[in-house]
Amino acid sequence: MNQKNQKSQKAKRSEFLFCYDARMANPNGDPDENRPRIDPVSGRNLVTEFRLKRTIRDYLHRHWNENSPNKIFIREEINEKGSRQTIEELATPYITGKKKDKVINEETLIKDHIDIRLFGLLFAVEDIHFKKIGPVQFAIGQSLNKVTELPIRMTRIVPTKADAKAGTFGEKSILRYSFIAFHGFLNNFAADEVQLTEEDVTEMIKGAWHGTNELSTTSKYGQVSRLFIRINYKKPNSYIGDLDRYIHMEPANDKTDLDKLDDISQFVLNINQLLNILESNKGELESLEYAASNDLIVKYGDTKGDTQTILNKWPAKNKEVTLTNLLESWNPKE
Repeated sequence: MNQKNQKSQKAKRSEFLFCYDARMANPNGDPDENRPRIDPVSGRNLVTEFRLKRTIRDYLHRHWNENSPNKIFIREEINEKGSRQTIEELATPYITGKKKDKVINEETLIKDHIDIRLFGLLFAVEDIHFKKIGPVQFAIGQSLNKVTELPIRMTRIVPTKADAKAGTFGEKSILRYSFIAFHGFLNNFAADEVQLTEEDVTEMIKGAWHGTNELSTTSKYGQVSRLFIRINYKKPNSYIGDLDRYIHMEPANDKTDLDKLDDISQFVLNINQLLNILESNKGELESLEYAASNDLIVKYGDTKGDTQTILNKWPAKNKEVTLTNLLESWNPKE
């Protein structure tokens, strides 16, 4: 689909599966000690949907230019006093009137900001209330493997004060390896309310994929996008749900312990159950779009290989369901 058509086409009802890994990094620190979030029962790494949305927002804001109408509303802006702008300050260009007569131009606010069209927004400033449910929602991400937390003590070589000595100045926690899966859903009815387009959804997927690869802070560096699948439905009420529950890891060889992973080469991702459930619902499906890392080896039946090779063997691909490689569509070959 070309970009011109995407601008005018309404966003399709769809579900998402996004997988990425983190090696020697902290994908999502808790608010108290900034330690990785770990489920005490399963031992698996948890990542909030807010972290993923922030990755998407930051990427889109970083690559925004004045010729694009797709601004990001929830962003960090510094006011004249040197502090972060409040919600009211960010919304000021869209507020008219004084005191109790203030009103907000909701239509323009939504039209100007892609993150509101995607994820919605809720705020109350004095007598102004704004509430819009976002068409796109993600469940909390969870690693497919049990994770190992590593505390790292940090040392300072150069003192920060004249009378200070060099030495230990803190500690951070990272994970040895975590392979994280997110399930998401695009509600077509909510999308119609905010006029979400296919172009908006494409930008969101780019934000998740490229934004994850661009995370370069000390705690976030070491994360790589591995698989993104978007399932588009023909019918307005179709839904499978819990796509992340239909995939699992298998050891790459007899020496691999899935509880002690170091990197992606030590396992294969079994997508047999996922493709089977899609096959059984093929009458509901219009198309499947995907992006995949060449380093990720997936398994379907008894066949192992890269994602494109495996999906091309999927029976529904040759029948009702159109298959699109997003990385090729984003970067068409000359």
